[in-house]
Amino acid sequence: MLSRHTRKVLRPIAPAKGQHGRTLYSELSFSTKSDGETGFVGNYFSALRRKAANTLASNLPDEERSLLLDALSKNSHSSVNDSKNISHATINDEENEQTAMSYEPSVDEAIAAARLLEAKHYELKWERDKETLIVEAEKAARCRVESDFEIQKRQIAFEAWKTGLEREKKQYSSPDKIELDSVVEMKDEAPAMEGIGNHPILGRVVADLGYKRIHLASAKNLATIPIWKKQRIYRHGRSQKMATDKIKTLHLGLPGVIGIFEKTGGSLIIIDGQHRVGMLKLMKDKNPLYDFDFENILVEVYPAQKEQNEDSQVREIFLEVNKAEPVKLVDLPGVAKAKDRKIITEVAERLQEKHPEMFSESQRCRSPNLNVDNLRDALFSSKILEKHSLQTSKALELWILERNELLGREFQDEKNKRLVSVNALKKARKFRFYLGLDSSWLYK
Repeated sequence: MLSRHTRKVLRPIAPAKGQHGRTLYSELSFSTKSDGETGFVGNYFSALRRKAANTLASNLPDEERSLLLDALSKNSHSSVNDSKNISHATINDEENEQTAMSYEPSVDEAIAAARLLEAKHYELKWERDKETLIVEAEKAARCRVESDFEIQKRQIAFEAWKTGLEREKKQYSSPDKIELDSVVEMKDEAPAMEGIGNHPILGRVVADLGYKRIHLASAKNLATIPIWKKQRIYRHGRSQKMATDKIKTLHLGLPGVIGIFEKTGGSLIIIDGQHRVGMLKLMKDKNPLYDFDFENILVEVYPAQKEQNEDSQVREIFLEVNKAEPVKLVDLPGVAKAKDRKIITEVAERLQEKHPEMFSESQRCRSPNLNVDNLRDALFSSKILEKHSLQTSKALELWILERNELLGREFQDEKNKRLVSVNALKKARKFRFYLGLDSSWLYK
């Protein structure tokens, strides 16, 4: 049975007037924006993680429990040792902003949250599926914490092994003089060290190149790893489309590798391939018997270098990995100002919510359709905010809507009609959305 608080936090949000039957949030964006929905999600999953962590650690000896929770609080953003009670996970603007800024969901959590928010805007769907969706969210948070626990247990054991080894070395002037009993004792502790070769989450090591390790990991375990918050936004719709397409090409396997950064404390973050992990999660949930190897996914892991700043290191790796991939300029760390990126993202997503018929998941979509990430990048690259002194998302949205009306009038002219296909113009007129017919409005 659901707790009183859970029922309160996950109360359905009625569809907005004129929007009944339409998903207001077709995709959940885990960005740094501080609107109510993102803060709601951050608070809710943080509370679920705290609850799961305390439950999982409750049967451990006091010293081990304290050590494990302390390690988790230092090496993750989940704040599992936070003293807040779960009932504090309510919608509060100031707290939302802080939570959204630091919230790093696992792929499991991202998918569960996307389904929750979508269902909340379909009144009938929410009433029918809410208990199943809440259980799914709780499971995702628990799997995330279980994964964190396994990593930290391994880390603690390895640190204990190193401490013991150093103690043995100090007792003798040379390792050659270690007595037989000590050698046997150290050998008994060896599994802690061997754990490096068989990571509890990433599986066995295929190769260790020093600067990175190659693992074969299960899709299930990969879905429990957090997504680096500074990379491109996770879009559930994109993973869904990828899953649909991949089912048709299972014989090709999974080209490419999943990129992961390993922090000094042992915690992991996905820096490349989050949508492929989401795709695998959706495929396996739909049919675990697909002719596809979900247990051996190629992963490259970049361990933190002690002599470098971790944030700088992960940023450099991300940039290096994505030089050969179509990452949008607006999404590259350090290129767009955080405020500008936030404004552009909010407006592009609102346009998509209001005109879903005119947006495509494909970045190679045809006129008159737009892709939300292409639009975000175009708005940034054309310096719209700077050229027109637009300081808020509302100002940018109004400016774009004015351009849309102007385009509508321009395509009433017979000369302009001949510049686009009949079907494209017909669709644009039907939905009164002309921005995908011609990109010149960005530069006027």
